[in-house]
Amino acid sequence: MEKAKGTEEILDIGILNPIFDFVLSGVHIADREDVKHDSIVRILTAMNKGAVKKDLFTFSHTVIRRTVMDYYRKKRRMIIQKSTMVHFCDGADDEKGSTVDHFYGVDYEVGYGLADVRNDYLFHKHLFTNQEQKIISYMLFTEDGIDMKPTQISNQLGLNKSHASRAMNKLKHVCLV
Repeated sequence: MEKAKGTEEILDIGILNPIFDFVLSGVHIADREDVKHDSIVRILTAMNKGAVKKDLFTFSHTVIRRTVMDYYRKKRRMIIQKSTMVHFCDGADDEKGSTVDHFYGVDYEVGYGLADVRNDYLFHKHLFTNQEQKIISYMLFTEDGIDMKPTQISNQLGLNKSHASRAMNKLKHVCLV
């Protein structure tokens, strides 16, 4: 098997920086490192399997582009949940002289609260078909549903994946209005 041109240089990831600079320019700044790491893992895995047939630079460009596309697909499918950071106070409040242990929450991310998504869905439930209602209800009102992809939910419920896709698009539209 013939070795792909440039595979001996892969240990120096710096040769991929021009590709990363160009392709990752449209990715959200906070997610660039994750996408970059995913791309590198995919490239190294493909090299290990011997999937690189020709030029490594061209192959890497294709892999990075596809990783970015996967990132956008994943991002488009997600509903942002409002996150809350919880801090524990050991009770030493010097100003008030209190020694009671307590927790307090700090919102550090602007997002859409899950309760708000549920309320919007329930208010606009008449816009969804029966199959879409089953998918969205499973996702929003069961413990396992919120962590599952819509296609996984549709498979579990025995429904077509297109219903899941349409349900998610309608839910996004309802939540944005």
